Amino acid sequence: MMGKRSVVTAMALLCVGSMALSGCESGEASKTASDGKPIVTVQIVKDARTEKMSELGWTKDLEAACDCHIEWHETVSSSWDQQKKASLAAEEVCIAAIGGFGSGDMAEYASLFLDLTDELDNMPNLKRLFEAEPYAQALSTTADGKILGAPSVGRTITARTSNHMFINKQWLDKLGLQVPTTWDELEQVLKAFKTEDPNGNGEADEIPLDFNSPGTGGFGLFQPNVLLSSLGIVVGNGPLGMYVDNGEVKNYLTDERYKEVVEFLHRLWQDGVISNEAFTHDWSKYTSTAKGEGDTAKVGVTWMWTPSDIFGTELADQYITIPSLKASADQEELPVWSYNGDELAYQVDRAVISANPSNKEAALKLVDAFYSPDISVQAHYGSFGTCVKKNGEGDYTVLDPADSTKNASDWQFANSLADGAPGWIGGGMKLELPAQHTEYREADKVYDDDFSRVDFNNDVFYANMPLTMEQSRTVSANNTGITQGAMSKFAQWVTKGGVDEEWDAYVDNLQKNNLDDNIKTYQQVYDSFKKTMNKVGVDYNTINDEG
Repeated sequence: MMGKRSVVTAMALLCVGSMALSGCESGEASKTASDGKPIVTVQIVKDARTEKMSELGWTKDLEAACDCHIEWHETVSSSWDQQKKASLAAEEVCIAAIGGFGSGDMAEYASLFLDLTDELDNMPNLKRLFEAEPYAQALSTTADGKILGAPSVGRTITARTSNHMFINKQWLDKLGLQVPTTWDELEQVLKAFKTEDPNGNGEADEIPLDFNSPGTGGFGLFQPNVLLSSLGIVVGNGPLGMYVDNGEVKNYLTDERYKEVVEFLHRLWQDGVISNEAFTHDWSKYTSTAKGEGDTAKVGVTWMWTPSDIFGTELADQYITIPSLKASADQEELPVWSYNGDELAYQVDRAVISANPSNKEAALKLVDAFYSPDISVQAHYGSFGTCVKKNGEGDYTVLDPADSTKNASDWQFANSLADGAPGWIGGGMKLELPAQHTEYREADKVYDDDFSRVDFNNDVFYANMPLTMEQSRTVSANNTGITQGAMSKFAQWVTKGGVDEEWDAYVDNLQKNNLDDNIKTYQQVYDSFKKTMNKVGVDYNTINDEG
């Protein structure tokens, strides 16, 4: 995906200046190398840790599969957004693009991308994937029946959530405290973390609670809106505030339960137990702080994919996963948990081809090659010999990092597209993974009871549901005012208070910015997608169980 760490990696990227899309112009002439093989220009949007594509051994296998030469145009994700807008406005896209475009682009700029529906006979690997994974084809099909992008599927290597909540068990044991089960108990534990020197270094340097800083564009992963799960709301894939309850699309931004979460967080802020940089630090500072100093931990509680990802391998063993908390001990509503498993397992439009590509045959071969077992594994984990051992056909062992200074995640992202790769991890392949790559399974298992209370067919806002052009434009036009009104107030209310006094005016403002209109639109999108799922016979509860 960028799947299991899809938003993790996007936020982890270092900013670079925008670069022009030279060589990626609409209708560009066919190019041929001196050996007579076609040249395919490929826009690749990747993690900042990834080496140059031409230096990754597996890209030579990709070129061999398409019998072509690839001219890479590389951009890290943090600089892509503005570049993409300029590219789409100018109607200039590369022959192929990996990781650069999404379902919203397919709705707004469909004419720029090749419909793969009638090309599947020329793409046997992708065709085989769609036959085995009808949900992947449903997600990849636009509202008007086109397939404008090829997905990434990896149900066998994903969890149900990215938002695992971790607490330092070593600190709890030292202070004689139990794992909290309610908000009040969490508050008392955090106060003790602040005042009783649990890391034992004689300094008041502990940060009881930290989180990934919410941006002006809305909530992402590893942020405290996850606490809505305590009150029965399945936070997950939805655009800002959207969720589903028994088949009905709703929005928590104007829900009294959201106000409860804000009031609780303000109480924690007044207690001084939330990092004073929680709303200002960048991703690098957030993750480096959590890694502490040597074997001395600094952060008590936060959210992340796995302990080693956020705390590093030296400190990971100090942390355990906390099951969902109750807001209060006597509440009747049973907690659930945050879900984005479909977004992790099924990513849409990971690879697209321009509408009128030069060297079309080579471009189709190139994209299809990503869905062969060998390229799927290498594009996700790294080259054979260095990162992966091929034991036989469809049988692979992912190796431990050859660089002892890197954890498994950093090594993976240095040598592959990792979660950003198109491909199919599954399909009967045998894949043995190092311990760090399976660490998420234990973290995820803690939420079994919470997920048992979720009906995945009726209580999940599915990721990447296709919108029509009109629907996309409607929600896009409304989102600016909604997002500005919501996110500025969230930070203000947590740090300065005032939610109770300002609540009615805030709700009125969001309604004036057409929040209800967006809810109505997403209900239409949801209902339409459910019909598609029913048509192809998808039972999402079964998909979740198998994944």
